[in-house]
Amino acid sequence: MKQRTCFLTRDQSMILRGIGVILVMVTHFINWYAPLFDCEPLRYGLMRSGIYGVDLFFLASGYGLVKSVSGKKIKGIFLWKRFKHTYLPYLVIVGCMEFFSGGIYGFEDWLQFFTGYDYWFIRNILVLYLAFFLAFRSMKTPGSRMAALAACTVGYTALLIAQGKADFWYVSNLPFWIGAAMAQYEKKLLKAANFLYPVWLAVLLAGVAWVVKSGMDARLLLPEGWEKIRDGIAAGILWSLFVLQAACLLKGRWLRVFAFLGEISLEMYLLHLFLFYRVLNGFPKLDIITVGVLSIGLSVVLSWLIHWLFSLLFSAAKAVGNNKKGG
Repeated sequence: MKQRTCFLTRDQSMILRGIGVILVMVTHFINWYAPLFDCEPLRYGLMRSGIYGVDLFFLASGYGLVKSVSGKKIKGIFLWKRFKHTYLPYLVIVGCMEFFSGGIYGFEDWLQFFTGYDYWFIRNILVLYLAFFLAFRSMKTPGSRMAALAACTVGYTALLIAQGKADFWYVSNLPFWIGAAMAQYEKKLLKAANFLYPVWLAVLLAGVAWVVKSGMDARLLLPEGWEKIRDGIAAGILWSLFVLQAACLLKGRWLRVFAFLGEISLEMYLLHLFLFYRVLNGFPKLDIITVGVLSIGLSVVLSWLIHWLFSLLFSAAKAVGNNKKGG
């Protein structure tokens, strides 16, 4: 096998995001389609798949952030660039959805809207962006940066657990740090990872099989307390390492559809449930398969349109800024 130069290319990162958003949508829709399968274990497995989809987002994000800074000390503009591609689309898209759903009333509702209370992925990724910024802004060495980021990640995760949040609020935080660490020590790790590569892949695949089995066992006997947290952490580690090792196998033109979905994955994440229920309630005579096809199609088209409009907006703002500097 050829010596890899990186764990994830940009295309592979987008493919993972595309796969991730599909897994999230499957989780949100599966209960509506479970009668078609008539298989409770399959329904449960698909319902839990969204957590691993979010893991892909966080893993790719942590990895991409480190690659983007290239070991340099970052400035405030770094944080703004990340927030504008995540938080601004959230405000616009969810703000419009809230408007069409009756509006936002009262201080508490506005506070929840601005802090992403009902969109845990948005809240968590923004907190992790901020933690990354603080760690890379204040620390100088790779080791101290990774330690500071780990401390922030663990601290935030502990807070979520103490608040009694469901496990999907916190189990995907660790893949963010893993992605960052794998990018930070990429050269050394790639050298080790390429040694007996098929063996590494087989061992990690066996680990993922254990994760799936443990998850299905939990369907019958739910773990409690520390056992649940421990299993979530182990699953996140094994899944993340497997994905980074297997990512180089993501080749072929047919995967371009996943890369396309990865480009618009944030918009699809925000829109898909809203559109599903709009179609479902607006056209009660349609069968559930048609509802799914229509809502997914609308999600893709509207997500692409919104993504394109934001791209035009950011390009125009950049052009204006360059003209001012030139003047």
